[in-house]
Formats: sequence, structure tokens, C-alpha cells
Amino acid sequence: MRVELRAQGGFAGLRPPPLVLDTDQLEPDVAREVEELAAGLPAGGGAPGRGADLMRYDVVVEDSGERRTAAYFEPEVPEQVRRLLRLGRSGGRRE
Repeated sequence: MRVELRAQGGFAGLRPPPLVLDTDQLEPDVAREVEELAAGLPAGGGAPGRGADLMRYDVVVEDSGERRTAAYFEPEVPEQVRRLLRLGRSGGRRE
């Protein structure tokens, strides 16, 4: 499974490079956690929150030839997405 997380928005409309979690390259317990988080992602969508400099997160999950995408907007970002972001930022290591 491959999970790609793209962020955009925030101060000055930042667009950092995507974070990628490839379960084939992670330790087994972390890979299992990524798979569980990705499988439990709620459907994205909804309207962006009101306010300046709010972030948008696009999540792309590729698994067994299937591809799912969803967008989440601050301040209503699900905990599963926040956890995937933390794992991606730490290089696939638990904090």
C-alpha cells in the first residue's frame, strides 16, 4: 500500500512536497498501522473551514491496483489523517 499526503494553504499558500508512506518500506508494525489508518479514512469532502490561511490535505491511497482520493480541510481534519501526517513527517517512524 502507498499513501501520499499533499498539503496546501497556510501562510503564503505553501505547497510542500508530498509525504509518501509505502508500507513495503516500513517496519511491519508501522506498516500495519498505516494500513489500518488508511482503511478507516472517512470520505473526504465538505467545505473548507472559514478563516485565513487554513490548510487543505489531499490523501491518495493506492492498494492492489485501486486508487482512492479524498480532501480534508482545516479545522475538520480527521484524527486518522493527522496520524498519517505525523508518520509521514517522521519518515515512517513512531514519535
